[in-house]
Amino acid sequence: MTRATIIWFVGAAVVGAVAGGLHLLRSDIGGAHTGVLLAVGAYALTGLSAALLYHGVVVAAREQDGAAGPAPRDETGDPAYDGTSDSVPADNPTVYTFRRGKPVVDRSRRPAGRD
Repeated sequence: MTRATIIWFVGAAVVGAVAGGLHLLRSDIGGAHTGVLLAVGAYALTGLSAALLYHGVVVAAREQDGAAGPAPRDETGDPAYDGTSDSVPADNPTVYTFRRGKPVVDRSRRPAGRD
């Protein structure tokens, strides 16, 4: 984690703590203040905190992708097979699921109705 990611996460935590304090003031424990500006501020800071947290996760993902480097390629120049794309082959998009380790191409026959 780099400094930018930490700053976004800490910023989200601080803004979230302030928003929590404003929500606490609005609750019965904090005196049940009924000001409209207090309610709007509390919800605005909650939304801002969520946006900061989301942006921090996006920054962390970009850093992780950047640290991983480019995808490995095979001798033809195509991205190398990583073994995770087995579920739907590109030449047969009608594969639905796996049964005993083999893809099921056609859905099993089901009775039209029950007696």
